[in-house]
Amino acid sequence: MRLRPRRRPTVRVTQHGDPRDDDVLFVLGWGNKPGHKSVEWLLDRLAYAGYRVHAVELPTNGWDFDSQYVNPVRAYAIDRNIDLVLSHSTGGLVAAHLNLAVRNVFLSPWWGMRFGTLDGLLWPLVRRLPTAYPFIPSGLSREAIGDLKLAAEVQDSPSKVSPAFLSTIYDAQQTLPPFRPTDVVFYSPTDRVVDTRAIGERTPAANLRPYDGGHEFFASESREQTLTEVLAALDDGVEAVRSLRRANDD
Repeated sequence: MRLRPRRRPTVRVTQHGDPRDDDVLFVLGWGNKPGHKSVEWLLDRLAYAGYRVHAVELPTNGWDFDSQYVNPVRAYAIDRNIDLVLSHSTGGLVAAHLNLAVRNVFLSPWWGMRFGTLDGLLWPLVRRLPTAYPFIPSGLSREAIGDLKLAAEVQDSPSKVSPAFLSTIYDAQQTLPPFRPTDVVFYSPTDRVVDTRAIGERTPAANLRPYDGGHEFFASESREQTLTEVLAALDDGVEAVRSLRRANDD
């Protein structure tokens, strides 16, 4: 097994919406592509709501979190003076490390490891294997992602991950910077892809908003209702979440 692939992973950015609208950087989750129907649905809704969306597609088999994930996304945001960031899953881990004066709205961020097919006892050994060759099953399923997720799009994502990728993700999770009080986190309490306990431990209750559905709210049956709340959080920040909480309590 070769230690590193010949081609170095890179991020890709596509732009969606009217260039005259407000910019939002949308850092996609692992394996997500702008052309996926559920992602395309969200991009279209964001553009219709008056945002010019810069959609970041992340590498699926990186081994250096800073140089291959964080640094290129940070440079892109700085070059365009973007101060609003939406992120999902792995994108939420990247966004948390950007260290920029931006306001974040996180969707199901991957802030803690779920071992899936990996036994917890094997994990310390697997993550130290010096290879970027993907041979560990990702464990992703259509049911866990969302009812509206197309089976072909699940198959379009890599079915296996490498020890090097898991190791750099795990290290990034262990070195998350302090939570910023202006940020908002949406999550599904029944998420079977990311560790919801890690989300709850990191996020103050006032900044946390649950939704019904799978790992991708935008691939879930209740996505229209959740989208309304996400747009409110993009517009008004944490105050929108607090208003929703007060409305639920009344």
